[in-house]
Amino acid sequence: MGSIIRKGSDGLAWLDPCGLRRNLVGSLGVGPVDSGTYATKAEIRDRAAKFAEKWKDATSEQAERQSFWNDFFAMFGVERKQVAIFEQIAKRTSTDNIGWIDLLDPKRMAVEHKSAGADLDAAMDQLVDYLPSLTPGEHPWLLVACDFQRFKWQNLETDESGEFSLAELPDHVEMFWWLAGYDKPHQEFATQEEASLAATDLLAAVSMRLMDNGYDHHDLREWMTRILFILFADDTGIWDRAAFHSYISLHTRQDGTDLGPRIEMIFEVLNTPPEKRQKNLDEDLRDLTYVNGDLFSNRLSIPVCDRETRDALLWASAFNWGAISPAIFGSLFQNVMESRERRQLGAHYTTEENILKVIEPLFLDDLWAELDAAKTAPALRAFHDKLAGLKFIDPACGCGNFLVIAYRELRRIETETLRRLAKKDQARRGRGGQKSGQRVASLEFLCRVKVDQFYGIEVDEWPARIARTAMYLTDHLANREVSAEFGEHYVRFPIPASPYIVIGNALRMDWTEVLSDPDWVFGNPPFVDRKNRDADQREDHALIHGSGRGTGNLDYVTGWFAKAAPYMDATGARTAFVATNSITQGSQVPELWPRLFDAGVTITFAHRPFAWKSEARGMAHVHVVIIGMAIGDTTGTQRLWDYPDPKGPGIESAASCIGPYLTDSAPIVVHRAGAPIVANVPKATYGATAGDKGHLLFTEDTVADALADPIAKKYLRLYIGADELLNGQRRWVLWLDGVPASEMRKSNLISDRVAKVKKFRSDSNRAGTKAAAATPWLLLEPRAPSSNYLFVPCVSSERRDYVPMELRGTDTIVRASSWFIEGADMFLFGMLHSAMFMAWVRMVGGRLESRLQVSAETVYNTFPFPDPTPAARQKVEKAAAKVIAARKKHPTSTLEDLYDPRFMPIDLRAAHNDLDKAADAAMNPRRRFRSDADRLAYLLDRYEAITSPLVTTPTPKRRRAAKP
Repeated sequence: MGSIIRKGSDGLAWLDPCGLRRNLVGSLGVGPVDSGTYATKAEIRDRAAKFAEKWKDATSEQAERQSFWNDFFAMFGVERKQVAIFEQIAKRTSTDNIGWIDLLDPKRMAVEHKSAGADLDAAMDQLVDYLPSLTPGEHPWLLVACDFQRFKWQNLETDESGEFSLAELPDHVEMFWWLAGYDKPHQEFATQEEASLAATDLLAAVSMRLMDNGYDHHDLREWMTRILFILFADDTGIWDRAAFHSYISLHTRQDGTDLGPRIEMIFEVLNTPPEKRQKNLDEDLRDLTYVNGDLFSNRLSIPVCDRETRDALLWASAFNWGAISPAIFGSLFQNVMESRERRQLGAHYTTEENILKVIEPLFLDDLWAELDAAKTAPALRAFHDKLAGLKFIDPACGCGNFLVIAYRELRRIETETLRRLAKKDQARRGRGGQKSGQRVASLEFLCRVKVDQFYGIEVDEWPARIARTAMYLTDHLANREVSAEFGEHYVRFPIPASPYIVIGNALRMDWTEVLSDPDWVFGNPPFVDRKNRDADQREDHALIHGSGRGTGNLDYVTGWFAKAAPYMDATGARTAFVATNSITQGSQVPELWPRLFDAGVTITFAHRPFAWKSEARGMAHVHVVIIGMAIGDTTGTQRLWDYPDPKGPGIESAASCIGPYLTDSAPIVVHRAGAPIVANVPKATYGATAGDKGHLLFTEDTVADALADPIAKKYLRLYIGADELLNGQRRWVLWLDGVPASEMRKSNLISDRVAKVKKFRSDSNRAGTKAAAATPWLLLEPRAPSSNYLFVPCVSSERRDYVPMELRGTDTIVRASSWFIEGADMFLFGMLHSAMFMAWVRMVGGRLESRLQVSAETVYNTFPFPDPTPAARQKVEKAAAKVIAARKKHPTSTLEDLYDPRFMPIDLRAAHNDLDKAADAAMNPRRRFRSDADRLAYLLDRYEAITSPLVTTPTPKRRRAAKP
């Protein structure tokens, strides 16, 4: 784990969670621990009362102000001269005159002190006027104006302000807890993502230390989940800010030996109602909020901690956890999981941006539109009733990121609904002569959207617990937002409701037993490819899809699509899932989508392939799609997002219908074809398979032996596949088809090689290979072109804009699994090198790992070639000839070099651009194709017309009435 920069804290430029450098004094507020002295909060409140009594008659600024502030700092156990200075020189911004700040605690507090009865507003303005002249290392976050008897303050970070009297100081002393080490540093990060990743590193350091010490793995997970809740609670007003941080700082030994029992005591307090707590609890513990729920109900084994564990926890608790996204939970989970476990679970955690791509078109946009349409108070109340009755489920919830963001957004809609209702109620009371500004009910009764409207299924216990914890904290943050809106302090602790997070295998469960009446289903099911599935996942897959031909190639994520179809049919819910883009490409489409269409599924919106983003480090780079679905007919146009730049923003367009390839087209499925679907298109033939264990083959290093044999050299033929074509490499094969036996016997080399082939094939366990031992001088599948042909590689890099192909003569044998087209002319060469054909390849070809698969049956035979006019054909041929001519201008470059998109020569690029235009015009001269999505929509329509069609639009099922 690498270091991360912690900005804005003197003395702490770098933070290394593994090394845990002990430089905590000042910057983390734990100096009192290291010095061995501290004051309890009760002692400080008592000192504050005595301080107020001592200074109640002070009036003269000059005579007594320094003594006043020396006593003030001493009240918190701090010697003023060690942290703050009097008479800090500064410049007035408004006048450019030199002046003095009466007291400055650099980076924390600035004070302007006046004589009794002075104008404190003017004093505060004077203090603000000084601030621009301070250096960044001096700039405070708290401003105080004081005249002995009154304190006026302003928090520059929170934009809060207020005023209180000297006599009221004991009741406001928490504002200055940080002086005694009861608060945290004020950290700054460039982005929220940077803060989130820094926070996960900090907590991961705690986890790793406990893991290294041998703490029980199961208990560790639950212990860390509880700590995560506490750290957020420490910064979000569930109890006094930094109460946990200060308790650990001030009440545990530096060697960490009592840390485990102290934290266990905290867990017990959080699970105990105030009236049942022991009377002599330390104030720091007594003030912790009773949480209830099931977060702290189970008793865990107590970890044996050490200095490093305590240091790691202090680092983590010093962080401002209230400043980061709820998506931190998923990032935390991924950062502390073992890499193998992460891979097996297919754990890919979603950013807020990507979550919103799912839930906005699924339901949020409609809910906001429905709110805007509610113009009267009765309509708003009916809408509020609807919000309180909605139910949501994520059947692959992981750490709950989707549930968290969906709940937060639903609460924001509720808050806006309440705001609009309050405005109408105030207007009504104003007309009736009643006093406006009062609500008829408290927020406790008005806020009706709760976490128990949200359901999840998760196979692993720990992320399920994190999901539940995340929902509790999101509820609290939402309560803070509504409190700020209406000026009423509102919390929901003890926890009155819980989200329903079920631990189990979603692919083996009846979802209706978890939630029988959902409104919406959403989530990001696991991305696990075929080769990385474990035994349980393979069994899951077989239970969902059976063991028929082709079903094994379906991605694991398709299990959720298959389960969602009957669930939507039974409940009327709508669904949206994130999935690997491969389920909308290649051979997976005809295996998956006809079944879904037959079940009545309609695609309601979609995001075409885009680059996946995650807040977790080490996340695999993948391309995904988002697909929204419903059962039966849908009204209105559908929404479709295209991504010309997979890493850039999506471009939305309206679609009349969205097909399985995520184009504006009917639900057409392209099926493999044994021959071209267009008449007069030459057939494709797969290359030869050697099956010889290399005995008939020669490389550049070994071909000298064959060339030295006068008979063998006559029958050497170039033998190339995709690698040889692209990289200019050469390989040869002994092509002995039709050679007389008497001729072969004259060559010792041929005789020796043929004998070795015979033995290899005879020893094989494969029936076909063993049978071929009877003709050991032939390749296992001896296919060779009899005329000039077009060589087509079987795979091509996904980075290339075109699949490089080449016209070849009969002196070259094509090796499987590449293929060739005999009789190919310049027009065919041009069409297969066009953007039109490449759009088809990317859609129907599928992928081998990340590379494009170029299969004759799937890509070439199914391509709906145009029937161009002679003029259009001639333009394609001329443009294709220019492409070949441009290649020849670079004789020292291989096709791999020429088609690298980073270095593609300008003349070759220009030739291909002209060819793209000619091929587009040949396909349809009256249509301008603006994108690959546009090309695909046209190609699918033409494919359907040619095949008449293979898949028709299913009969829509009757839609259920909308839920009230």
